[in-house]
Amino acid sequence: MGEAHASLAVEAHVGVEQITVKLELHDISQALYQRMLNARPALNETTIPEAILAYMEEEGLEDVYYKDPELSFDNASRTVKASFTLAGRGLVDFSYNRTTMARTYEVEAGWRKADVEVREGGRVLLKLNFSSYFGLPLGKWQVVGYGGREALFLNSTTEDELDPVWYFVLPKGARLVRASGDKFTFELPATFMDKFLASPFWPFLAVVAAILVAISYRKAAVRLVRP
Repeated sequence: MGEAHASLAVEAHVGVEQITVKLELHDISQALYQRMLNARPALNETTIPEAILAYMEEEGLEDVYYKDPELSFDNASRTVKASFTLAGRGLVDFSYNRTTMARTYEVEAGWRKADVEVREGGRVLLKLNFSSYFGLPLGKWQVVGYGGREALFLNSTTEDELDPVWYFVLPKGARLVRASGDKFTFELPATFMDKFLASPFWPFLAVVAAILVAISYRKAAVRLVRP
């Protein structure tokens, strides 16, 4: 691998309805940092999430949007940080494990391969080759611990001017079930209400409750008509 001009760290914190993405470019060489500065305002807080939405649309993946985009430059440390949140029905699919009543979530993660190009006047000012860095099928990523949570991790060895790593961090208490291609599935333990609804006793309890309500109503009606 050639000499890296910067280190790229991506954390995608997965929730049950959205994914918060944090990117940090640090240890940036003077030349690359200047290129990024020169790429503004074409390089702004919406550049990366817009590239992701364009990629998903090309792949036929819809019902996804982003919110809260941010981008910051620290000239003293030559560090660039970006963050945004992805959400929508096309991102996370929810179901129940009918055996355990655990909550199961299937996450669409193909968007990690969205390349980012910053152009001005037809000239490419900057390109981030995410498809090259992170295109390895998710089944070949490592499962690691990250801050007390399970995570999918890739330390890319792609020859490029960046030294990139990526973490998909699961919710607290979640367990990775499988990862394959561009999707991964995790489970969260069943809640008390989930277990109650799965219990064979709750229909009986519902019938008892209905009978008690009917008896109470009948007694109230009798009191109203008593002379």
